Amino acid sequence: MLTNISYIFLISVILILGGWAFKALISIAQGKPIEINLKNPLNLKARWPKENKEE
Repeated sequence: MLTNISYIFLISVILILGGWAFKALISIAQGKPIEINLKNPLNLKARWPKENKEE
């Protein structure tokens, strides 16, 4: 019997793998090479601007 934490982990893995597959299909359709980034699998970027130290 799976616990709630196991279900959350399972759903997360399925969504990440599905996202990778979807991005790969889009890359293939556009004729671009498939890029795999294990450090940032969802290609998430910071939304806030970096502070410039120009003083």
